[in-house]
Amino acid sequence: MALNEHGQYEAYAVTQNDRTQPQPSASASKVCPFSANVPDEDTIGLGLFSDACGQKVDGLGYFRSLYGGHVTQEGFRERGSSGGFGSWILNELLETGAVDYVIHVRPAAPEQSENLLFSYQLSGSPQEIALGGKSRYYPVELSEALKEVRKTPGRYAIIGLPCFIKSIRLLQQNDPVMKERIRFCIGLVCGHLKSSGYAESLAWQAGIASDRLKRIDFRVKDNTDRADRYCTLAASDTEERIIPTKELLGTDWGAGTFKYKACDFCDDVFAETADLVLGDAWLPQYVHDPLGTNLLVVRNKHLEGLLLSAAEDDRIEIKPLSVEETLLSQDAGLRHRREGLSYRLRLEQDAGHWTPPKRISASSKRLPKHERQRQLLRIRMREISHTSFLKAKTAGDLSIYLDSFGTVYREYKRIRPGLIEKLLAKLKKLKQKLLGRP
Repeated sequence: MALNEHGQYEAYAVTQNDRTQPQPSASASKVCPFSANVPDEDTIGLGLFSDACGQKVDGLGYFRSLYGGHVTQEGFRERGSSGGFGSWILNELLETGAVDYVIHVRPAAPEQSENLLFSYQLSGSPQEIALGGKSRYYPVELSEALKEVRKTPGRYAIIGLPCFIKSIRLLQQNDPVMKERIRFCIGLVCGHLKSSGYAESLAWQAGIASDRLKRIDFRVKDNTDRADRYCTLAASDTEERIIPTKELLGTDWGAGTFKYKACDFCDDVFAETADLVLGDAWLPQYVHDPLGTNLLVVRNKHLEGLLLSAAEDDRIEIKPLSVEETLLSQDAGLRHRREGLSYRLRLEQDAGHWTPPKRISASSKRLPKHERQRQLLRIRMREISHTSFLKAKTAGDLSIYLDSFGTVYREYKRIRPGLIEKLLAKLKKLKQKLLGRP
């Protein structure tokens, strides 16, 4: 794996040490989550969870229980981006002896190559696990960490985005060592993966040029406001800047700045192959709590037991959620990965491009006109964020990125549904309500 000029990881063949001509291999195609030669999330989930869960919902996958809540045990919620469950569940598995190590994203060590800010690393103590708290909207890869897993016997838990967890499941199907050692997979609700340009662009807007950036915190909680209104911290060796995230261009998640193209062809929001899934509970009853609240989708009996036991001890606070509430908490992401994906697949196939096999069929009929316009502009914003920021870095002029991307983003924000589309949307919601569907 190596970073390309846009700060995105790509896989390269290492034959004759030539990284200029990437070539797929038979072994790689067995573990790549976007390969045409692997089972989909439904098939993987069936083998993993059908007996333990019994319940399955389209878009959500299998589940035993659904919760909203936060950690009350000291320190976890305060150090986390949301309710604190990411670090807490890893720490709980370690402290109870269920695992010996965890595989998670931590600030990269100074000696690591390519001036990375974050990387996947192994942790074996509560102190090390604490270093991995917070959201990391940054490119990472698994190969170096998995080399350490192979060299170090023990039981492991891993936390990652849906495509990362799917790749681990595929690896376990082909590698008995990984199947035996990786005992728990914790997934994260995902919007998309960012290139390194995202962190660099935010820091540069805050006054710290990309070549000076040494540390970034994407979600500094503002304890006086809503949970979805937080700040970004960027630091160099000599200064630190904190700025409200909403004041920075490119932080509208729906716009898809610095997104990998692969993310536009993913249909897994809730990490459907993970034992437990964590996300933000973007729901009316939680969003006004500035400390943050987690959404939890539980598929593993052992992990469910840990949660219920901790709740009895008042170390965590969880309340059951309905399927409708769980889906509603990620409504925008699900629409982008369903109707939006269907349209994007049709665009690519009409252009004669290869697309990965998906559980959503290609169609241009599932979206109204204004949503098709939004999808086209999201594709443009994804592309132009990479190219314009590279030009800005080369020229040392941030305005190149701000002007190029800003022009398209303003066009995107002006799009509104027509009168007929508004009426059809209301009728659709009414029909769903009458049928008891989310």
